[in-house]
Formats: sequence, structure tokens, C-alpha cells
Amino acid sequence: MAKKKANTPKSAESKAKKQSAPKKRTAKRIGFDWKKAGQAFKKPSRFVWIGAAAVAVYLIYCWATLPDIAKAVKASRPPKLVILAADGSELASYGAKYGNPVDLRTLPSYVPQAVVATEDVRFYSHFGLDVRSIVRAAATNLVKRRKAQGASTITQQVAKNLFLSSRKTFRRKVQEVMLSLWLEHNLTKDQILTVYLNRVYFGAGTYGLEAAAQKYYGVKARRLSLYQAAVLAGLLKAPTTYNPLAHPEAANKRARIVLANMAKAGYISATEGLNAAETGAKTGDGKNKSAFYFTDWIADETDAYLGSITQDVAIRTTLQPEMQTVLTNEITAALNGEEARAKHVSQAAGVIMAPDGAVLALVGGKDYTKSQFNRAAEARRQIGSTIKPFVYLTAFEQGASPSDIVDDKPIYLNGWSPKNASGRYYGKISLHDALIHSVNTVAVATALKSGVRNVLKTARKFGVVGSDCKAEAAIALGVCQTRLIDIVAGYAALSNGGIGVSPYGISEILGADGEILYQRDSGGRNRLVNPRYIVDLDTVLIDVILKGTGKKANPGILAKGKTGTTQNYRDAWFVGYTLDFAAGIWVGNDDEKPMDKVTGGGLPAEIWGKVVRKISFDPDDDADYSGL
Repeated sequence: MAKKKANTPKSAESKAKKQSAPKKRTAKRIGFDWKKAGQAFKKPSRFVWIGAAAVAVYLIYCWATLPDIAKAVKASRPPKLVILAADGSELASYGAKYGNPVDLRTLPSYVPQAVVATEDVRFYSHFGLDVRSIVRAAATNLVKRRKAQGASTITQQVAKNLFLSSRKTFRRKVQEVMLSLWLEHNLTKDQILTVYLNRVYFGAGTYGLEAAAQKYYGVKARRLSLYQAAVLAGLLKAPTTYNPLAHPEAANKRARIVLANMAKAGYISATEGLNAAETGAKTGDGKNKSAFYFTDWIADETDAYLGSITQDVAIRTTLQPEMQTVLTNEITAALNGEEARAKHVSQAAGVIMAPDGAVLALVGGKDYTKSQFNRAAEARRQIGSTIKPFVYLTAFEQGASPSDIVDDKPIYLNGWSPKNASGRYYGKISLHDALIHSVNTVAVATALKSGVRNVLKTARKFGVVGSDCKAEAAIALGVCQTRLIDIVAGYAALSNGGIGVSPYGISEILGADGEILYQRDSGGRNRLVNPRYIVDLDTVLIDVILKGTGKKANPGILAKGKTGTTQNYRDAWFVGYTLDFAAGIWVGNDDEKPMDKVTGGGLPAEIWGKVVRKISFDPDDDADYSGL
């Protein structure tokens, strides 16, 4: 019989281990196996491989969808519109303007240094990405909880602006990094900087350093001074904000920052920077910037002549720079004067026009940089008594004469009774005297006698009122609204003896290769009235200036004109003509708030007289001819 195995401590221990084994396996199943985790790091799982493959595929996709660099460099641009004065000088350009490429070797060293010191101070030491700037920008943006600082290098800006779209997507950012690394690998630093300087936007429609130098300073890029280079480098942050033509003070402050950056980078000494900042530079692009209201008007009219523009064009206009300067200076001086401030006059506009309708000068407001609204060619305002010459012209056509005597007395029309500025009635008075003293009641009586519809027909024929003007007696007082350019055109027709006038500013349009796309035909104008009736009117309008309400407009030469003032002094006008041109001045406020008793015979007449005198004689002649 077999002997039974004794239950020793060892066997008991073994038994205990066997009994506890299931618990041990359970603990192992729910715990973290560090050994297997280590093996996983040594041998990537299929998920890691899938992730890596996905990233690789995405990067290949981003690289494959990069634009053709050669094509991007030669990418087409919008057509450019260059507007020239009558003498051929450039007034303005619209559309992208690219200058000739610059060579870094031909530039003063401080020109590229100003850009590098401000835009990318470590440009020559990084590999296309500036890690320090990225970390700094990320920290700043995190603290401020918004994008307060960027970190793009010049290389990245070349990649982004020259080759990629402006859409902010993750793919574009990846492509930007790829292109930056490609550029750094295939081009030298100087080549990258050259591409940047030749294609970066400097504001005001200009791309590239050469175009910017000529736009803002009228010099070649290689002739830029240290201060000018600092201004242009400062533009890159915000081209509109730091435009030296529109915002010289802001541009100067920004230039000082650029000069300080250059000194900090060791490109110039602190003394050189201070001297340059103090000396400054006079901004000037060689263009008549006072003509921007005119050039905007021309640009808006171009489609009517050519349709959609697909090539660069040059437009020769009718504008006379000397006249434009005089008109601008006189309007500006008047609006900045004590009388305008005291009498609450904030705006003015002026037009000078040849007898055939050619616009020789045009000012659309006080300050183009603050308001581009063209009050000469866009605003429609009541014209007041400037319509009265056409009321009396209608009467003369029907047989009346300036010497005819009428009885000035109260008029009552369906509850409306016109009043005179003097507050009284004149009794027996000639049509001549009634017009030179702008007697409202006689003008209304004359319109009623001639036929209000006939007066309206005459006014429309001369273009001084629109189709919305109604045939009512109040038309004789200028209640209809008209543009300044149209009322001046009506007076231009008076100046040429009664031949119809349509205002125009374009003489010729040339294509990119010099071919003539449009040339104005001077024919086709109609006679509106027998010139002998114009002669009758002229004799009266001469005395408006010599003896009547327009004495302050006397320019010292033979001139004819008429004052105009609307209800509550909301508008004040003076429009007139000489043998050579017609001209008109309007003053008022954009919100139509009343001025303080400003009449057409006051500020507008004064401006008109000074303008006509200076463009007819000597621009420096400030004599007073109102007493002649």
C-alpha cells in the first residue's frame, strides 16, 4: 500500500501559490504592463504607422498643390489707368503700379537695412523661419488672448505674398513653410530680399521699391535718402495708415521707429538716426495732388468710353495744372479763413470750364484725404438765384428787353408769396435792375408772364436743371437741385453765344502700345438760342458784378455772373464767365445745416473774383478790384 504524502510546509506554500494564482492573473489583466509599453515604443503599432503615413500623404499633397513658381512670378496684374493733364504731366494712376526691378547692389546700403531692421532683424541668420520670434509671438498672443504679434520672416512673406493666396487655412500655412525652406535652399539671402523689395506692396497702388520711391518722392530708388528709406520701410506695416502723402505726421513717427531699429541693429549710429529724423524729407511725387477729385471723376467716366478695360491705358485730359492749383489754393484759403469759421462754412467746390465744355479745373471739397465725395460732380443742391439769367433769357426770346419797366409788388400763389432779401418791394423797376439786384418777386412775375413751362424748357435745354424739376413758379428762385458742374456748363453755353455744352474731361485715350482708343470729336453741338438774346443778357450780367449783388466778384476784367443763395443760407453760389471760360463756386455744409448769413455775393463771390483774376493775369496779384 502506497504511503500517503505528508503535508509539508513547502507543499503547503506551493498549494497556497496555486490557490492565489487566479487573483494574480486578474491583477495583471487590469493593471499597466510597463514591459509591454516599453516594447510598444521600440516597435511602433499600426496606428502610429497609419498616422505617420497620413501626415506624409498630407505633406505630399501640400507640396504637389504648390503653384508653379515661374508662373507666379510672371502672374498677370489688373490693368493700370494713368491720367494725364492737358500738358502731358501725370496726375494720378489707378490699378496696380509696378516699378522696374531694383538690384540690391545698386541701392544705398541703408535702404535694404531699413527693411531688414524693421521687418526681420535676424533675416541673415535664420533658415527661413525665426524660431525665437515664433516663441515670442506665441507667448505674447497667449497672454493677451488675441493675435497681438506676428512672426513671419521676410522669406515667409515672399512665399505668402508672391506665391500663395490670402486665404488663412492650415494647408496654406504648411505650404508657406515649405516654400520658405525651398526659397532658402535655392536662393541666396540677397536674392530673396531682392524679390521681396521688387514685389511687396507699399500702398497707394504701388508694388515694389522703385514704384514707391517715384510715387512718394519722385526719385529713383537708388537716390533715396536715409529718412526716405525709413519712411518706405515703415509703410510695410500698414501702407494706408503710414502713407506720407495722406498722413505725414503718422509717417514721420513710424520713420523714427525704423531709424531707432536700424541703430539698435548696428546699421547706423544713434546720432545718424536722430539727424535723419530731424532733417526729414519733403514728400512729393511730382503730381498735382489737388486734382484727385478730378481724376476720380475721369476714372469713373472711363467705362462709358471704352467699356471694360483689359489693358493699360493712358488718358489725356483737359485739366490745366496752373488753373487747378489756383482754384485749389483759393478755396482752401477761404475755408481756412476766419470768415468761414465764424460763419459755419465747412465745405466748398469749384469748377472752371472752357466755352466748349472742357473742364479745365475742378475741386470737389476742402480736403480729399478726409472726404473723397465730389461736391462738384456728385452733389445736387438747390441753385438759388443762379437760375435767374435763364428766366430772363426766356423773356428776352419772347420780346422783352432789359430796359422794360415792371411793377414790383406782392405776389400770392395758392398760399405762397415770394419775398425779397431786402424785405421790401421796389415799385417801378427795370428788368435790368431787377436782375442785378436779384429781386425775387420780379423774377417770379417774369416767369409767370413768360410761362413757367417755357422757363423750365430753357433751363433744361441749357442743362441747369434735371428732369425731376417741376414746372412751378418757384423754379424762378432756384428751388430745383443741380450739380455744380452742370450749372457751370449752362453758363459756358452763355459764354459761347448759346451753343449747347456737355461737360467733358477726356480728350484722348491711348492703349498700352500707343494706339488711339478714343479721340474726342469737337463737332455735333447744337445752337440753343439766338445769340442776340445772349447779348441782351450779357449787358445785365456785367452790371451784376459792377453794380449789383456780385461786386465782390469783380476780377478787374470784363466778366459776367450771378449770385445765388438758398433758403436759410444752406447754399451760396457765384457762377459767371469771361470770354475765355466759365467758372462756378459753391459753399455750404454737407449736412445742409444753415450758414450764418453767407450769401452768394459774399464768400463765393470773393473766391470767384480771386480765381478769375489770377488765372487771367498774375497768380500773385492780390489787389482788390471790387471798387472798379
